[in-house]
Amino acid sequence: MVAMLFIVSFSCGSKKTNEVNIYTWTYFIPDEIIQGFEKETGIKVNISYYDNNDTLLTKLFTGRTQYDIISPSTDYVDILIKKGLLEKLDKKKLGDTFKNLDADNLNLYEYAKGYDDGLNYSLPYGFFATGITVNTKVLGKDFKRDLSIFEDEKYKGSMTMLDDGREVIGMILQNLGYPSNSKDDKQLEEVKNILLKYKKNLAKFDSTTFGKSLATGEFVVSHGYPDVFYETNEEEQKNFMYFLPKGAMMYIDNMAILKEAPNKENAYKFLEYLYRPENYAKYVELFRQVPVIKGTEKYTNVKPIVSASEVVKNAKLPLSLDEEAKEKQDRIWNEVKLAK
Repeated sequence: MVAMLFIVSFSCGSKKTNEVNIYTWTYFIPDEIIQGFEKETGIKVNISYYDNNDTLLTKLFTGRTQYDIISPSTDYVDILIKKGLLEKLDKKKLGDTFKNLDADNLNLYEYAKGYDDGLNYSLPYGFFATGITVNTKVLGKDFKRDLSIFEDEKYKGSMTMLDDGREVIGMILQNLGYPSNSKDDKQLEEVKNILLKYKKNLAKFDSTTFGKSLATGEFVVSHGYPDVFYETNEEEQKNFMYFLPKGAMMYIDNMAILKEAPNKENAYKFLEYLYRPENYAKYVELFRQVPVIKGTEKYTNVKPIVSASEVVKNAKLPLSLDEEAKEKQDRIWNEVKLAK
C-alpha cells in the first residue's frame, strides 16, 4: 500500500500570492511532487479532494474563486469551457510540456476534438479506462472477460460496481453499441433492465472502498479503477487481474487552470513542474496508467496495468451529456438504486 504523507486543509478565499490551491481526485498528485515543488519554489501547495466530477461541478458553481488548478475528466472539460470557467492556457508558460506530450501515439489531439479542440484549456494527465478487477485466487484465470461476469450467481454478494451512474450507464450503453450520452428512451430502458439483473448479484454500488475490500478478500469482482493495485504489495498483486470489457469508459483526466484562479502564475509554475518527465514519472509509478509524457521511461521501469493498445481497442471516450440526457440517465440510475 502506498503511504500518503500529508493532507492539507483548505483556506477559503485566501489572497496570498505564495500559494497554489488544487482541487483534484484523491491522492492524484504524488506527495513527492508536491514536496519537491514547495522546496524548489517556496510556493505552498494547498490541496483538497473530490471523488466524482459532479462533486467538482457543484463546488465550482458555489465557490470557484478559492481554487487555482482542477482535474476534470474530458466530458466535464467541455461543460466547463462552455460555462466560461477555464483559463485559455498560455502554453509558453508551461515550458516543454506540450512538446513532450505523446500526442501522436495516443491520438490525444484527435480525442480532444470532442471536448477541447487543440487542447487550449486542458492538459491530459491520466490516460486509462474504467475496468473490472478480478480475484484470480477465487475465480481462476479462465473466466469470461466481459460484463456477463456480473450475472454469475456463484459470486452473489461478493461483487461491486461503481456508485456512479455516468460510469455504469455509459459503459453498458457503449457495450451495447450505443453512444454513452444517449437519451433514447428505448436504449436507456434496455440498460436499466440489464442493470437490475446485475444488481441482484451485487453486494453494493461502491466508489470509495472497493480497492481495500478486494485486497481483504471481502469482494472478488469489482467494476471501477485499479485501486487494489495501490492497496497491495507486488506479491499480492499477482492474485488480481484488471481487464477492460468491450465498451469500457475511457478516461483522460486532465489538469486545468480556472479562469478566476487567484494564484494563476503559481498554477502555471506548478503544472510546468508536474509535467517534467522526471516528475511525471512519479505519477506513472504510483498509478501505473499509460503515460502521456514522452521520456518518462528514462526515470522508471514501472509498466502500466493495461497497455495503451488495450485502452484504444476496448474503450471509448465518453462525450458530455446535454441536460435532457443527464436528466434521463439520472432518473434511470435512481430507479436502479431504489429497486429492491
